[in-house]
Amino acid sequence: MQQKSRYLFVTNRGPMQVGADGHTLIRSGGGLASGLLGLMDQPGHDEIRWLFPISSEAEVIAAREHRYEAIQPGFCPAPVDEQDHRVAYQVIANEYFWYLFHGLFDLSFEPIFDQAFFDAYDQYRRFNDQMANAVSKLDLTATTIIINDYHLMLMPQLLRDRGFSGSIVLFFHTPICTAAESELIPSIIRDELLRNFAAANVIGLHAHHWEQFFIDSFGHRGFRLPPTVVAPLPADTLGMVNSLSDEGVAYERDRLEPLAMGLPTILRVDRIEPSKNLLRGVYAIDSMLRQNPKTRGNFRALLFAYPSRSTIPKYRRLTVELETLVKEVNERWFHQGWNPIYLDLSDHPARSLASYQLFDTLLVNPLRDGLNLVVFEAALVAKPTAQIVLSTEAGAAEHVGQWLELINPLDIAGTAGALDRALEGGDLDPVRSWTNQNTWTRWLETINRALR
Repeated sequence: MQQKSRYLFVTNRGPMQVGADGHTLIRSGGGLASGLLGLMDQPGHDEIRWLFPISSEAEVIAAREHRYEAIQPGFCPAPVDEQDHRVAYQVIANEYFWYLFHGLFDLSFEPIFDQAFFDAYDQYRRFNDQMANAVSKLDLTATTIIINDYHLMLMPQLLRDRGFSGSIVLFFHTPICTAAESELIPSIIRDELLRNFAAANVIGLHAHHWEQFFIDSFGHRGFRLPPTVVAPLPADTLGMVNSLSDEGVAYERDRLEPLAMGLPTILRVDRIEPSKNLLRGVYAIDSMLRQNPKTRGNFRALLFAYPSRSTIPKYRRLTVELETLVKEVNERWFHQGWNPIYLDLSDHPARSLASYQLFDTLLVNPLRDGLNLVVFEAALVAKPTAQIVLSTEAGAAEHVGQWLELINPLDIAGTAGALDRALEGGDLDPVRSWTNQNTWTRWLETINRALR
């Protein structure tokens, strides 16, 4: 009888969050959360556990009452200090490492490595230590630990310090900074990161592009790095297809059709976040209208952008600028009851799923993105003649870009031309085929080959 494989996934975001009533657990958003839920739902012989931090009083109570495990036996909520978790997530992970890896710093103003930064980094260390401590309390016999993303980069060495000698994978779902950008890491932090990278058995990434950036940034610093592996995260194909039969999705589909005004549609679905390049997407629509007068009144853009990290001033500023820009473009091109862009800033997963069935052209133009699961999810359920305009700086472009309209995300005129061409139609069958073949079984097999 074949021995069961055991995996422990460790993430900063859990699969469930406490709902508005302060009691009910509801499904979390995000590609990784959806993907791992899909993995745990698949029948098979592997044992999958998922450890994630909880810190609010409501979360701790839910864990004490075993409500997480009641949803899925493999869920392992780990109580951590609420203040350490908040600062580690908001200040170090989101405002420093996220900006570093995505190349978003405006060097005239940031980063600022003052005492407040290093105090916050100490809390990042403490959060990682608390997570490593929670992992060490589990039965880790014959377990491969897969640590996910920049929130938890200090865990590999912390686990080794606690005596864990098994396999550790540190997997990045983000892009990686360039070699020049890596010079923005203070030497004391860089050395700490390198020790942790070296303590892992494998470093995982979504694309060879980011793999090369990782080697260029960290591979020549006096530490021997482990092997790297490229393994693009699977989409939750079964969950995506099954969700289309939900009443809520059907309701949203009926509601969206009038918004399209019976015209070909350009769709954008993303969170309001600087690396997603939302403003240039709107500029590109404006440019398309200038370049090709025949497009005026002959398409409708549906822009669904939901709030993210609203405690960070730059994110709030982006929201204001997006609303202002859309208003200006709509006023410029308004004619006989038609304006080009419908903007909605609410978070509505059912609406997003419904919109994937209706678009003619999907715009995905991030400045830098680890993978971008929206490309694969939308392709699964899109109409036969739909097309996707995709940034070359999304990891997905490396895997399916040959069948799509590829763009430089900074090139507004080029994006405008690609949108115009994409409205003439495409063929997403090859993307659907690739997505269906990129299974969790294949993903784990790729990881395991690298570990051997």
